[in-house]
Amino acid sequence: MTKIYPIGLLLSFLLLGWARLPTLAQANCDEAAVIPEAEKRYATGNFDEVFALLNPCVEKGFSEYARVQAYKILSMTYLAIDSLPQSARSISQLLTLNPKFEPDFSASPRYKTLFQQVRESKEQILQVTSVSKKAENLLYVPATVAVLNSKDFAQRGYKSLEDILHDLPGFDVIRGNGIGSTNFYQRGYRSTSNDRTLILIDGVEENDLVSNTVLIAPQYPLSDIERVEVIYGPASTLYGANAFMGVINIITKNFRNLPGPAKQVAFNGHARSGALGRNQVDGVLTAKNADVALSVTGRVYQASELDLSDYPEWNFDARTAGDYTGQFDQIGTDASGNYRAQQYLQRTNLTKLYPNSTSYKVDYAPDGKATALRLTPEGAQRAARLDNNLFGNALNGNAVGFSNTKRDWFFRGKLEFKDLTISFLNWKTDEGGTPWYTNKSTISTEKNPRWVTQDRAFSITYNKAFSDKFQIMNISSYLLHEIKGSTNLVTYNGYFNGRLGFLELEKDSVPKATATYQYRISTQFRNELRLFWSPLFNLDVSGGIELRSGLIQGNYITSTLAFADETGSVANASGLAGGNNFKANDIGVYSQVTYRPLKDLKLVGGLRVDNNRIRSNGGYGTVATPRLAAIYNRGKVIFKAIYAEAFKDASFLQKYGTTATRRLPNPTLLPERVNNLEMSAYLQATKQMSFNVVGYFANYSNAVGTAQVMQENGSMTQQFQGIGRRRIWGLQGEGNYRSAKLNIWWNFTYTNPYDEDAKLRISDIADFMTNAGADYQLTPRLSFYLAGNYVSARKTGAGTAGSNNPARRFDPFLVLKSNLTYHNLLNGLSLQLSVNNLLNKEYFVPGIREADNFTYASRFLMDRRILSLAVFYTLKPKESGPVSWNQ
Repeated sequence: MTKIYPIGLLLSFLLLGWARLPTLAQANCDEAAVIPEAEKRYATGNFDEVFALLNPCVEKGFSEYARVQAYKILSMTYLAIDSLPQSARSISQLLTLNPKFEPDFSASPRYKTLFQQVRESKEQILQVTSVSKKAENLLYVPATVAVLNSKDFAQRGYKSLEDILHDLPGFDVIRGNGIGSTNFYQRGYRSTSNDRTLILIDGVEENDLVSNTVLIAPQYPLSDIERVEVIYGPASTLYGANAFMGVINIITKNFRNLPGPAKQVAFNGHARSGALGRNQVDGVLTAKNADVALSVTGRVYQASELDLSDYPEWNFDARTAGDYTGQFDQIGTDASGNYRAQQYLQRTNLTKLYPNSTSYKVDYAPDGKATALRLTPEGAQRAARLDNNLFGNALNGNAVGFSNTKRDWFFRGKLEFKDLTISFLNWKTDEGGTPWYTNKSTISTEKNPRWVTQDRAFSITYNKAFSDKFQIMNISSYLLHEIKGSTNLVTYNGYFNGRLGFLELEKDSVPKATATYQYRISTQFRNELRLFWSPLFNLDVSGGIELRSGLIQGNYITSTLAFADETGSVANASGLAGGNNFKANDIGVYSQVTYRPLKDLKLVGGLRVDNNRIRSNGGYGTVATPRLAAIYNRGKVIFKAIYAEAFKDASFLQKYGTTATRRLPNPTLLPERVNNLEMSAYLQATKQMSFNVVGYFANYSNAVGTAQVMQENGSMTQQFQGIGRRRIWGLQGEGNYRSAKLNIWWNFTYTNPYDEDAKLRISDIADFMTNAGADYQLTPRLSFYLAGNYVSARKTGAGTAGSNNPARRFDPFLVLKSNLTYHNLLNGLSLQLSVNNLLNKEYFVPGIREADNFTYASRFLMDRRILSLAVFYTLKPKESGPVSWNQ
């Protein structure tokens, strides 16, 4: 029934729409006669007659195209009688309908200047393109969406994409640096990586081809971003697999539409330097004429990052005897009631081989069985001496010690024509991997362990409006994703981590560390054709077809020598018959219908069908995902009800990839599924103040995670498995207040995540989070910004599902941050002083994955007080003088 009901409702929407079309069409004003007549009256100066012609029809009978033309004529008419506020409102309504509209070439300079000011004041925030893959009013889209734009980035002092996530509702952000830099859990779904949220740059996916994860490191530039649109909840109806928890769409600036002269050179960028050696340069250089714009965007980021060597799990100094208290003692009994000490002695003959050793001590029961085997102080000193062949020493010629340096960069070239955009994107991250792990699982040097990733994307986007009723867009892209051969993870067998024991100690076995270098490369070609048709003023139909063809690497190529791509071979694993590369083909067909039976009611129904084939007989087959929505406007309030489904295909990494700690692949993993229901209410309380509250309820099945399993040889290892069902419900809300000098924003999140199989709350998700910030214009050139992020206590470890953390709870924290910005110190030059964690509070967030404090760290230390200074520079030609319209 759960599958039949949504599809039946969708069909009902469509039938209702077609049944009413003839009646509504007949009620239209005759736009073919009214619009030309209004233009004539405007040209002859009969302004009152313009209003009499257009005002009765502009909201009730015109098609969308005619409404755009009507608002253009009205805005020019109001300007002609010096009614600037009304002219600005008409321009604003025009841009709501068509955000890409440009004034006629023959329009007056005064009108063009006013038009540009209105466009900038709207900031196009009200227009989003991510939900339906076309521009539409944010308040009426069939999804919950948050939007931040370039002015927000500058005002709030954002330094990276991660900073944005901290200020958004619905995101638990876990910055561990290390391999993945930053993990985030959207809407309470704890996962092993960032693989359940789709991230796009101008519609081209950034998620890794093998793991589906996206690397949130400091490599992404901010200078060329126009806005970031965040969709909450399932979005597979338009985006297919992996838009599971939501979508983050990074939309870059359209440099062809830069204000000013037709021919110009412009630059926008900044340099920032701060504590922990964090230095970045970020900018975009543009050259354009009337027909084409060329932009080059770049970013370089380097940092030493936090030195964690004062904390026991990341200390790699020489060991002392005190470090071995109880480290590999054999005490107590196993599950069968057998003494562990007795079993160890029987297995190793330790007391027979070394009966007079001073390195261990045995306790015996009256029956002669060994009840405890303990390390003596002399044995502890001996173990420390042997382990110090690694700790406080060197590995492959590099000094052992905590290291977490970052060296990241990004480059993008973009060529924009009227209907065509060509882009080449290339970025690389080179980051220390130590913070993810502990000193019981790895040995750290400047070069080990490290994770080096390089992604490239070439895309061509064609966007053509053939008329006001029909438009097409085609995006073709070629992706190449690579884990570089200098990537490596380090494991070791030593006494400190218990992998060497009493018997090896008596033999004076020397601990050994192994750096395993890894390499992976995959490619994919994608083409998506989108069609948009508006046959009637109250009916929009969109659809598309998406094709993907890729050659995806399954397991890593590994080597004990550097540059595994040249020296390595495929890691041994079962389940890889046919080789290590997989040809994958996907096709997705989707459609969405938007129908407005009443002026204040909007109904949306969508359906997508995906088919996946790996090689000839593999893949998940065919999956259908619907979405239904109703949006109703009542005065100052907008209500939404949304039902959506999504699926996440298990990644190639989960199916075929193995590591030293995860030795078993699982090629038969099935997709995860979710169905989500949410309702929201938006209130425009005043012109300056608005509120939005959303409630949602989601059911997840076949959730994939890591589990401990036994191999054929009896040893334990990890494997990705479908580990069960989850039920998550929550609330999130946000509000804004904007005035001439003061801007205030706030949001909150309440999350209740539950594992239905384990009957436990899901680990590491905060019950409650709230964020707020305010920007005040102290003087025309000086502004001050203050913000705070509050996160409630997080439950973890025993009593929760998903983590083996030895801790049970992470304390709540409040982090305050501020910026002081002096604008236009010199022509185009601004300075910004930023302080993060004003109160200098020490606080931790939970570790990722198992977080057992043996292989993976159980906690991550966040930044204490950090100061940074940024210099912003903007080069642009002089523009027309200001027009005072915002009265």
